[in-house]
Amino acid sequence: MMDDSSVTLHGSRIAAERLPTRGPIGIRDFGARGRGIVALADIPAGQLIERSPVLVIPSAERPIVDGTIVFTYVFMWEHGTTEEDLYQHRGRAAIALGHTSLLSHSYQPNCSFIRNIDELTIDILASRAIKAGEELTIDYQMTLWFDPQPI
Repeated sequence: MMDDSSVTLHGSRIAAERLPTRGPIGIRDFGARGRGIVALADIPAGQLIERSPVLVIPSAERPIVDGTIVFTYVFMWEHGTTEEDLYQHRGRAAIALGHTSLLSHSYQPNCSFIRNIDELTIDILASRAIKAGEELTIDYQMTLWFDPQPI
């Protein structure tokens, strides 16, 4: 009988990380603002909404990536840095896989994010109670390259 907490990779058993199930969220098209994430059910304050694995962009590849649209979706991925440090174009960055990359910006966000640098994940948490149908937002915590639209 196989233990479901491990997987076989190239003939070797390795531990598999158990991640919480994604919260009740979905993708919605907001027209000119693009796609965003909405709550499909009420979400209580403090709930983990998503734990997204990340794809790390090595520092040496930043000059290439930073000149593309991908730069508008990355998080800074070094200990002791902030998102504003992305504009220095040094150090590693990461792109969140899953729904996290579609979160819209707000200066009054209903979610927060935690970069788990060593675990290669980003947690999205409800900063307050969120009603079903409400768009989920985070503060990008950096100088914006666009004029934010009201949500």
